[in-house]
Amino acid sequence: MRWLVLCLALMAAPAHAQTAPATLVADRIDFDPTRLVASGAVEIFAEGRILRAPRITYLRQEDRLIVDGPLTLIDGDEAVLVADFASLSPDLQGSVLQGARLVLDDRLQVAATEVTQGEEGRYTQLFQAVASSCPVCDEGDVPLWQIRAKRIIHDRQEKQIYFDSARFDVAGVPVAWLPRLRLPDPTLERTSGWLAPRFSSDDLLGTGVTTPYFFTLGPSRDLTLSPMWTNFDTRSLGVRYRQAFNTGRITVEGALSDDRLTSEPWRGYVFAEGQFRLPRDYRLDFDIEAVSDDTYLLNYDISEKDRLDSRIAVSRVERDSRLVAEAILFQSLRTGDDDRFLPTRVLTVERQGRTEPDLLGGQALWTLQAHARERTATTVPAGQSANAARDVLRASAAVDWRRSWVTGGGLVFTGLGGLHLDAYNIRQDDTFADTTFARAVPYAGLEARLPLARTDQSGVRHVIEPVMQVILAPENRATTPDEDSLTPEFDEGNLFSASRFAGRDTRELGNRVNLGLGYTRYRPDGWTVGALVGRVIRSRDLGQFRPETGLDGKSSDWLLSFGIADDNGFEAMTRSIFDDQLSVNRSETILRWSSDDHALETRYTFLQADTTAGRPIDTSEWSLDAARNLGGDWTGRANWRYDFVTNDASRAGLGLTYRSDCVTVDFDVERRFTSSTTLQPSTRFGLSVELAGFGADDRAKRARKCGL
Repeated sequence: MRWLVLCLALMAAPAHAQTAPATLVADRIDFDPTRLVASGAVEIFAEGRILRAPRITYLRQEDRLIVDGPLTLIDGDEAVLVADFASLSPDLQGSVLQGARLVLDDRLQVAATEVTQGEEGRYTQLFQAVASSCPVCDEGDVPLWQIRAKRIIHDRQEKQIYFDSARFDVAGVPVAWLPRLRLPDPTLERTSGWLAPRFSSDDLLGTGVTTPYFFTLGPSRDLTLSPMWTNFDTRSLGVRYRQAFNTGRITVEGALSDDRLTSEPWRGYVFAEGQFRLPRDYRLDFDIEAVSDDTYLLNYDISEKDRLDSRIAVSRVERDSRLVAEAILFQSLRTGDDDRFLPTRVLTVERQGRTEPDLLGGQALWTLQAHARERTATTVPAGQSANAARDVLRASAAVDWRRSWVTGGGLVFTGLGGLHLDAYNIRQDDTFADTTFARAVPYAGLEARLPLARTDQSGVRHVIEPVMQVILAPENRATTPDEDSLTPEFDEGNLFSASRFAGRDTRELGNRVNLGLGYTRYRPDGWTVGALVGRVIRSRDLGQFRPETGLDGKSSDWLLSFGIADDNGFEAMTRSIFDDQLSVNRSETILRWSSDDHALETRYTFLQADTTAGRPIDTSEWSLDAARNLGGDWTGRANWRYDFVTNDASRAGLGLTYRSDCVTVDFDVERRFTSSTTLQPSTRFGLSVELAGFGADDRAKRARKCGL
């Protein structure tokens, strides 16, 4: 028979009565004027704490509980104490436990010969203790790592763990001794302190270590300083500052370095970004990118960007309207580029709206834009092109309309039309006799689609859709300074576009027919196969497109794309542009395959040489990025980039990660083969070790408790 005592504390003297009574449940209870003895599956509940033991004795005069183990004391959701013997106060706070083990957040275990808790319950002291997030069991193997200390203090209020006379062991071998050590407990989300160091070895920078230190500057700000030292006299200080506001956030990253790679005394970079909500649904975005020299980002493995763009913008996006005002400052890191002769300063204000005209129906998109771009050069030096110092102001207005109808036979007709007006003011370019002029480019078109669908007996659905689009546009218009439409693309995304130029400086002219045939196959098990073939036929070749784009001539090259995908993470696609002689102009093939155990992305790209687009030679490159679960807690990674033009790898890397419930070890090696007059090939090794159990992380909790 189970006995229930609702108010164990009432057994004590009135002077020691508890404000919140304890509850005791046991199979048997015996008591006399001096003591109470409960036995058989005993449980005590007191102020959120739970004590389980085979036998307890309550001493009335001493107001103490004597507990015979093995016992378990559960203190909230985050701490569990297991011991052989205990002496506790009735509220289970003040206690002395022997042969005890403390488990914090089911992650960190601390075994000790004796454990004491103060009456207020804030501090827990563990003597002759060993701590580890790996299993700590008398009968078990030596844990992968452990910290031994004469005394360990756990501060529940501050969520900190203090070690006195600490020794750090790896596989039972002492590797470090520390007189004092402070670490966060597993429940603490953020606190100031050292982060896991990273060891690295680089042909150019040397062998060294980076030791980040994290500062909490309140609930909404933090700062991370990452000093680095190497044996090549490289000294670098990385900085990251983050702050959240009620209406937005900012992040600033940067570094200041001193090394042997250049003659400059200091090198560095700064990247900053932020987003803020403004009144009336406006939004402020800024992105700042600056670097001291062209190779710093690659030398320190920060970024592979070769053109930096700093941007500030104010925008508002609604259901049927959009407003954006932005300023962009470019910085080129490419060899041979001189920012003085590039349009590095760009300002744009654009207003767009969508409406449904009462007379025509359908949808109309109108656009108003003011645009300016400036070069810092004021004169054209000898040997430079005539536009080397050109500045441009442009005001544009455009309207684009389209409306669709579906006939009874399933034909889908779409009418489209538009008018684009641009006014230019050009400075410092003698090739334009008139510095101020305007241009108008109207167009009209009709598109016809006939989607045909059939479902067979197995549930497979087939869809075939032939498309023909006729576009009428003028053939002769004023020549404009083209700087935002230099690299037109030709793919399935713009096969049926009124203009294939990305910007507004150049509009596609002339009458033309865009033809395409699409096929898609849907299987009930989730597999989808699709293909599209198409080309453009023109009434006249106006010479607007370079041969390298695949759009030149009266008939463009053929566009062929094919894709296959399923619902389980597999996707493959290929896209090629080739002429009537099957000579490929450009081609790209991508394969992606991901699951819980692996991730793979491989890509092959071929592009014909195009000097205007910055490709003086053909591009033929294969890249691979892969990760694989190797079993247990091991994950392998590989990346590879091979250039078939030079018959040499441009980059290769391998990585290996061991991530268990008590430690993460990450090792990687990467080789960069490319070189230039300012950049040398290099090999980089990296190693980092992070102990689990100190501070919150995203590891899945595993069953690794001893006896719990």
